[in-house]
Amino acid sequence: MACEPRIIEEFYDKHRETIESTPEELIFSIDETFINKFKKKKVALPEEIEHMIAKGIPNFPHITALCGCSMTGKSVPPLFVLPCIAELPRELKVFQRERHCWFTSTPKGWVNRSVFLLYCIFFIEWLNFERQRMPEDIRDKPALIVCDGHSSSENPLALFLLASANIKLIVLPAHTTHILQVFDVGIAKRLKSKFTDYLRDYIKAPKQEFNSNAAMMRYAIIYSFISAWQESVSLRTVQNAAAACGLCPCSVEALKHNKYVRELTPAEKELQEKRNYRNRNRFNINGEELTTMDMICAISDNIKKNPANHRFCRKPEQDTKERFYFWITNYLDPSTELLTKLPNMPGYSPND
Repeated sequence: MACEPRIIEEFYDKHRETIESTPEELIFSIDETFINKFKKKKVALPEEIEHMIAKGIPNFPHITALCGCSMTGKSVPPLFVLPCIAELPRELKVFQRERHCWFTSTPKGWVNRSVFLLYCIFFIEWLNFERQRMPEDIRDKPALIVCDGHSSSENPLALFLLASANIKLIVLPAHTTHILQVFDVGIAKRLKSKFTDYLRDYIKAPKQEFNSNAAMMRYAIIYSFISAWQESVSLRTVQNAAAACGLCPCSVEALKHNKYVRELTPAEKELQEKRNYRNRNRFNINGEELTTMDMICAISDNIKKNPANHRFCRKPEQDTKERFYFWITNYLDPSTELLTKLPNMPGYSPND
């Protein structure tokens, strides 16, 4: 899908100061990806055969991963969203013990506002640890998350926690992730290819015994994704993608020759107008920084029109004595399960 040059220019003009003042070590591209099983392949079948059944491949559950990395190629542990699980399966606990990833669960394995809240909590704790390993001249500077406009990020509580942790969050313009999102531009294709290779090899020759095919498949998926993720994120890969996106260094020059950056045809303009009309009543976060207090309040006013979202619109008091575990878990969507223990957060202690 094409994007008009002015949209990209306006985005970078608005956020240039924030981007250029943030060290590359503290700029993070974060995206969600649905974990697919295998690449689709064409298969020749006799005329009388209408469908092919793959022999020996267990059912593949819907799993979503939230992935992130810095512009210096430092990968953030992924958060896996498993479908309809109340307790972390035994075979997956090894990944959690070794701090390779985090886990949560929703009914269908999709990301929602509760999942985004949990990801922000885990990310804050992870970044606080990583800051201590950074040079003193940058470790205390504001960090920056760049992501797409998924509705899950419309979570005032999560945004407040990010802002309190000295982290800004900027949303890309609508329908530009294939142009401006580092993950889409430089990592996704390699990640999916590597994941397919790892998964196929593991299913052919499992390295341990499992009590069910479902357990084996869950382990194989997580093992394969983590292995592929670690191979796909490198300094060179990320820096090339960041340059192609015009993010680091912050410049629209690199995008002028992008085939998707051009004026729209009459047909494309008509489609865009129809899309804009459909979304005319939707609160627009695209191209905006969400972690300003004005935007947090605006998002809160918008989403609390739905009573189910009231849980995300309460601003925590800095001197609260409530236990952090109790407080957060009572403000999650009832259908979202916390499968990884929450970390300690500044001002809160889950062990009181």
